[in-house]
Amino acid sequence: MRSLLGPHFFILNTKEDKQPLMANWYGDQLTNKNFLSPIGFLFLLDKANKVSFLCQKAEIPPVTLGDVQIPTRGLVPIPVEGNMRYSDFTIEFIVDEDLENYMQLHNWMRALGTPQEFKERTLWNESNAKSPSQDPRFSDATLQVLNNNNLANFDVVFKDLFPSDLSTLSFDVTGSDNDYFIASATFKYTLYEIRNINSQTRR
Repeated sequence: MRSLLGPHFFILNTKEDKQPLMANWYGDQLTNKNFLSPIGFLFLLDKANKVSFLCQKAEIPPVTLGDVQIPTRGLVPIPVEGNMRYSDFTIEFIVDEDLENYMQLHNWMRALGTPQEFKERTLWNESNAKSPSQDPRFSDATLQVLNNNNLANFDVVFKDLFPSDLSTLSFDVTGSDNDYFIASATFKYTLYEIRNINSQTRR
């Protein structure tokens, strides 16, 4: 008669096997059972601090890992990893009555694009010579995310950021309610890092 413990049967439930499995299961669980809230954040932008103050919406942009297709003779191409691609960063902010925060971004874009006179960039560089950013054209920005106790939890730091799009302000006398303007701004940047609070250490 064939033995029941042939090549298709094996024993796992030994006392020695149970202990490490239980230990690994506990260690793999979340230590903080609270969920991330979408309403707890602060946005800090050195060259447009008035925009930061009235910022209503910000997001961590998506990232994509590009690929390189290596051709092969008569077979399907072989994909290998390529470069990281960071999508644009977009915020929404309430526009104040005197356009102070709106003009901070508008003048920044004029200094970079110089639509009328090149001295606009010179004046911008001089006015931002003491900026924390090494290059006055750019600015570092921080999206500080809060925990459920409204305390700073982690930072999303954007490197070498500058505005590329500023939304329109549409005036309309047919509106029934006095809805205040909310403008959106889109930024280009080199990369972003998710760091421990007020630290250079990445998570």
